[in-house]
Amino acid sequence: MAGSPLRQLSVLFRYLRGERPSVLLLAVLVPLGIGLQLVAPQMLRRFIDHTLSRSPSDLLLAVAAWYLAAALGLLVVTIGCDAVAARLAWRTTNRLRADLVAHCLRRPSRFYQRYPPGELVDRVDGDVTRLASVMSALVLEVLAQMLLVVGILGALFQLDWRLALVFAPFAVGTLLLLRRLVGKAMPFVAARQTASAELLGFLEERLAGAEDLRTNGASAHTLRALETRQADLYRRARRAARVSVRWPATVQGLSTVSVVLALAVSVWLHDRGQLSTGTAFACLSYAMLLRRPLLAVTTRFHDLEEAAVSVQRLQELLRQDDDVVRTGTHHLPAGPLGARLDRVSFWYDPGEPVLRDVSFRLSPGERLGIVGRTGSGKSTVVRLLFGLHHPVSGGVSVGGQDVAGLDTRALRSRVALVTQEVQVFHATLRDNLTFFDHSVDDHRVRDALDEAGLTDWWRELPDGLDTVLGTGARGMSAGEEQLLALARVFLRDPAVVLLDEPTARLDPHTERLLMPAMERLLEGRTAVVVQHRPHALRNVDRILVLDAGTVVEHGEQTVLAADPTSRFHELMRAG
Repeated sequence: MAGSPLRQLSVLFRYLRGERPSVLLLAVLVPLGIGLQLVAPQMLRRFIDHTLSRSPSDLLLAVAAWYLAAALGLLVVTIGCDAVAARLAWRTTNRLRADLVAHCLRRPSRFYQRYPPGELVDRVDGDVTRLASVMSALVLEVLAQMLLVVGILGALFQLDWRLALVFAPFAVGTLLLLRRLVGKAMPFVAARQTASAELLGFLEERLAGAEDLRTNGASAHTLRALETRQADLYRRARRAARVSVRWPATVQGLSTVSVVLALAVSVWLHDRGQLSTGTAFACLSYAMLLRRPLLAVTTRFHDLEEAAVSVQRLQELLRQDDDVVRTGTHHLPAGPLGARLDRVSFWYDPGEPVLRDVSFRLSPGERLGIVGRTGSGKSTVVRLLFGLHHPVSGGVSVGGQDVAGLDTRALRSRVALVTQEVQVFHATLRDNLTFFDHSVDDHRVRDALDEAGLTDWWRELPDGLDTVLGTGARGMSAGEEQLLALARVFLRDPAVVLLDEPTARLDPHTERLLMPAMERLLEGRTAVVVQHRPHALRNVDRILVLDAGTVVEHGEQTVLAADPTSRFHELMRAG
């Protein structure tokens, strides 16, 4: 286990590529700072000895001037080290943070079921911020303090070997103690950070659903669950703190004993005339200086262990490559596109099939409506066509190309998905439509809004396309949000449109207002429309009825609607 925190942190070194100037500058500044710290006691020794020997005042002033220059130099070097290290740390950890976000964006939906948003925020931001602190201060400080210990022992041997022998066993013993104890607290720190992430995930989920909790009288239950998680976090944090504090306390006690012993040896040597006053003072200065890095190293190793645990958690996140949304290299042909499912079976969990042997074929420009009871697998069909999942058996193709073999960007550029949940970002209306692509012309943005039927709405906004939407800014009704989702599709002008219950959150009046925009969107495009309300499928060509993941009916919409014995007719009558 020895050295494991530093081994864990070594994975960050690859993010230092391209930072050679900063690393080289630190390689110069750190030894320079250590040298200035070691010089100061020597100058004090000379000043005291020259004063007691009544040396000329010019010599004393020269020594004092050199001491002042060394102190100012140390101040400048320290500030320079901190500035360079902080800048280096934030640049490297920002690259790590970007890699983590990119990694998470490539995961499918089940990844987010395993890692709730609160926990992901704690890992991507909290853990990386802890690493920035480590890289800007802790690693540099630990390495510098180790070098300082070696330098102090060398200076002590140069002054008086007998005093050096007092401190050498203490320093060596402290480092051996570190070697033995380092890493002992890591399991407890990991448990504490896991509890903290779980608490953040709990808070994020409950705060997002605060209105539902109040409406259904679950506030008291939420507070009890919060208290349980807080108590668990407290217990784990207390165990981690108890383990982590043992060795700094031990080193502090050994340090005090060694300083008292050095003082006694200095007095004894001075009384025998074997040690000058200045040398005794310098030795004690080195003794106090030696105490500081050893205490700092032992204290800081606790922070290094926390950082090492953060690295472990981040590596665990990055290792989730089995959940990656696989992407191919093929591209879709130009022009209209068809779609097909060929004997597709799929499940999220083994043994619990969601789709069983589902097949259909859509010609370019043809529109299919999918209906069925909740849990029948309707949404899974559009997710397979969009490439969010791949079938366990069978084939899914768009434009004659297997979806699994398509380049993700190529698929997304020609196939659009609209769900019942619309994400409105805290950003301008323009950015909410273009997804922060500043190359999109404002004329296209306005045309998309007009096509979606939002002309009057967006023209009344106080800042037009620059109006900020989302949480903490201008709110939107459910109907406006759904029309905004349609405007996003109009802006992209895809060949295939997948609508997953876009009117599920809307009342009948708002749904009627939305229908003209949906009809304009589907015109001339291949479409798959999932609807819980069968009567909203008047503008499709064919109907597919699912029940428990199997196709129980498939035919022309007009024929099935007119047939009183059909399942679709029965669903329409029930609706």
